[in-house]
Amino acid sequence: MGFMTLVLVLILVQYFSFGMKVGGARQKYEIKAPAITGHPEFERYYRVHQNTLENLIIFIPLYLVFPQMAEAQGWMGYETVSVVGAFWLIGRFVYAKTYVKDPESRGKGFIISFLATVALLLGTLALSVMSMMA
Repeated sequence: MGFMTLVLVLILVQYFSFGMKVGGARQKYEIKAPAITGHPEFERYYRVHQNTLENLIIFIPLYLVFPQMAEAQGWMGYETVSVVGAFWLIGRFVYAKTYVKDPESRGKGFIISFLATVALLLGTLALSVMSMMA
């Protein structure tokens, strides 16, 4: 469970750092709040931050529920979710780096984090059905 917690904290630190980059870009390009447009680089940082938030709202509940349900079925839930979370974290890092450089190149990072989310979604769904049948 320790690695699971570490990965979750790293995910939140990553999201926090994306927000700091938005703030830095806002200052660098003199984008006054509440504006969210004005310079293409600022807008890319902003979109990375927002897209990550949109994904976190799905990922984190699954990240917290899956291991408990998996452990109840005798699976290695904490280890599994930790690895999946690490992939999600890497995917978001790749997504952010590529999106800021060239938004058209964001696909690889998006796919990595998307597949991590889908894996937890399908796994949690399967575990839910299994627990109802037991």
